Amino acid sequence: MSPSKIVLSIIASTCVAASASAMEFQVLGSKAASMGGAGIATSPSSLAAYNNPALLAHNPEKFSLHLGGGVGVKDTGAGKAVSDLNNLDFSGISAIVDGTADTASATDIATLIQARNIITGMNQKGFQLNPTADFGLSFGAFGTGLFVTSDIGAIANIDQSHTALIFAGNGAGTYYDIGSGTAVASDLTTYNSTSLQYAIDNGLTNLDVLGLAVAEVPLAYGKAFDLGFGSVGVGGALKLMSGKTFYKRVALDNDNSLDNIDQNSVTSSNVGIDLGATLKPKSAENLTLALVGKNLNSPTFDAFGGREYKIEPSFRAGGAYKLTDVLEFALDADLSTNKGLTGYDTRYIGGGLNLDLSALEVNVGLMKNTASNDEAGVIYTAGIATGPDWFHFELSAQMSSKTGEVDGTSYPKQALVNFAISSSW
Repeated sequence: MSPSKIVLSIIASTCVAASASAMEFQVLGSKAASMGGAGIATSPSSLAAYNNPALLAHNPEKFSLHLGGGVGVKDTGAGKAVSDLNNLDFSGISAIVDGTADTASATDIATLIQARNIITGMNQKGFQLNPTADFGLSFGAFGTGLFVTSDIGAIANIDQSHTALIFAGNGAGTYYDIGSGTAVASDLTTYNSTSLQYAIDNGLTNLDVLGLAVAEVPLAYGKAFDLGFGSVGVGGALKLMSGKTFYKRVALDNDNSLDNIDQNSVTSSNVGIDLGATLKPKSAENLTLALVGKNLNSPTFDAFGGREYKIEPSFRAGGAYKLTDVLEFALDADLSTNKGLTGYDTRYIGGGLNLDLSALEVNVGLMKNTASNDEAGVIYTAGIATGPDWFHFELSAQMSSKTGEVDGTSYPKQALVNFAISSSW
């Protein structure tokens, strides 16, 4: 199989993953997305059932509704490899990889060595997609809704024991090794046990396309207590959860490997428990401190082949402070590292400002993944909202400071767009 076909397979597999649905700690809502991801101390009450049920304890609204959705994308390391492969000239090596050449030129050998080094460096690198959707409701101290979060991705599995550049020769039973820069004779046993071409042809080097989408319906309640030093809000949510998992191992050297890509999906149900708390100190009435723990019971969902996916508990702390009647600052920080299905770790800290001019809101912020495998750098966030309280339209976006490039086109290594319509009385 030619390296150019590997490029096409990687891109195609990622596109297939994108047609499914995507899971990490996510604070929902356009406001939070545009304020550096900060939302557990300042989310709209209609989203409190998901983001932090303790916010319902101080809900001033009799009724509120939030309808929104968004999608985030992350290049978790494969983008550069795909770009580097795509920039190589494979026009002269088709006979080598097809086993119809007796030898290889110095130029072709150099190209194959570069391609081998790029491919072996792709191990456990991939792409990730995170669509969300929400329909949130609050009725005073009670909240419910339908919230969908998801984590899908494509990740490369490169067999590190099969990286040799050994190819079949034009004659029957002949093999040659070009890994040293010149073509030298090899044999079938060495080819089968060490060749990169053998690993690709026989599925030892491959792609995993996998995903978990969770739809949850919470019943949430918040209660406020005056403890003298301030008002403490506590809240909890009991969630009915439906999870759909998906998995397929994609062979790179099979033209039909992407057929029936959605056949290995499994749907199962479970329950989840979230707990949250807020504090409004009497000495600083414009300040709200918050803490939330999600999925404290570690709900699991069935997966193809008798496996299961477990959603580990996650914890976040945050705060919000009203600087003036129209200006608010908020900051959130993950207290735990959250691992996605593709193995990409996230542990965010971020914050931002909200300027509320009644008919127009403007939000800006920054966020950063502090996990060691971060690929995005600083993430810039911004958003606007307009309209009266009874019909509010919101739009937000995120874009990382680090970029990748494919075919000369630059793209952010992490990005998100989110929109919402909200209403409250």
